[in-house]
Amino acid sequence: MEEMLGALANRGHRVSVVVPRVKGLLEGARNGVEVQGAGYAPQRFQQWGYGRSLTSDGSLRAVAALVTPFALTSMGRVLRSNIKTEKPDVVHLHWVLPQGLLAVVVPRSLPLVVSIHGADVAFSRGLLRNIARGVLARADAVVAASTGVLSAVADIHPGIESKSHVIPHGANDLLLRGRSSSQARRRLGLVPEEAIILAVGRLVPKKGFETLIRSMVHLGPAGPRLFIIGEGLDRARLEAAIPTEMTDRIHLIGSRSRGDLADWYAASDVVVVPSVPTGGDVDSGPVVLMEAMAAGRAVVATRIGMAPDLIETGVNGVLLDSIGEDEVAKAIDVALRSAEPFGRAARETFERVGGWTRVAEDLETVYRKVMIEPPVKR
Repeated sequence: MEEMLGALANRGHRVSVVVPRVKGLLEGARNGVEVQGAGYAPQRFQQWGYGRSLTSDGSLRAVAALVTPFALTSMGRVLRSNIKTEKPDVVHLHWVLPQGLLAVVVPRSLPLVVSIHGADVAFSRGLLRNIARGVLARADAVVAASTGVLSAVADIHPGIESKSHVIPHGANDLLLRGRSSSQARRRLGLVPEEAIILAVGRLVPKKGFETLIRSMVHLGPAGPRLFIIGEGLDRARLEAAIPTEMTDRIHLIGSRSRGDLADWYAASDVVVVPSVPTGGDVDSGPVVLMEAMAAGRAVVATRIGMAPDLIETGVNGVLLDSIGEDEVAKAIDVALRSAEPFGRAARETFERVGGWTRVAEDLETVYRKVMIEPPVKR
């Protein structure tokens, strides 16, 4: 979100973002974006935010559910004030639920764009289906990072197709491109000639890391080393899933800075994105997919999120039809054997699709469209 909004600001737009207040939030001007925090609860109850409000299986934490009315009320108050003072051309709400409910404070004469990010797919069904339908109906445009995410909510609001826009995530090209693999490995203390598999993301079930860990056994004790970067509630379970004979080949190394992460991409031979569906909590991107291609790395990915739109088996990586241990291991082996040509093609794919500047340009097109056309009849 920060990189996307920064790209919009870099193109000369005035961007203000309203977010739930959390400890450590830097409010005010950040990279050309005005950040406004909405306070709603004592610090110990500040459970809003993707990494805090959901359990590992994608369901809502009880505390987060309890503070939702207060968070929405506070954000709605700040948003209403922002609209009054800033007089924006467009309001863009991210996540159908719960933030989509803030549409009630947006004047009907003001163009409204709503983004679907994946986790909100689960909440947009069942008991909340009618509420989600109302949000999608109110929106003048709906944006998602992949066709798969849009199709997951297509039956909720039949009119969504006519106003939907697929805008794949970007990546920080300046940080990722052109890094030397040998130098990156030296900085990270890795063996120069050893094959390295990399996976990046929150340690939650939908990322599919447990299957990836178990697949490493099929590559043998002398096979590649796997490094998983990220933190999350599933860390203990994933550590327990590492076979005893593979503890020196599989490493959960926690979170890393952006600079370190760029080195890890450069040091790797293959990046694996083994996302799995978990009760409607869809992995809409993830951003790591685009980052891997920006870094010129072969990608192994399941048919979830942006992967089917970007990965072509035998060209820039391997697209998995199913995610079993043996299938993942075979795909990794194929990708390792063609890591260099796949990596070059992945970089070419990224250059063709574009990074965050392209995302900003695509959003500009959406914004202009809803600004020119009269608001939909509601």
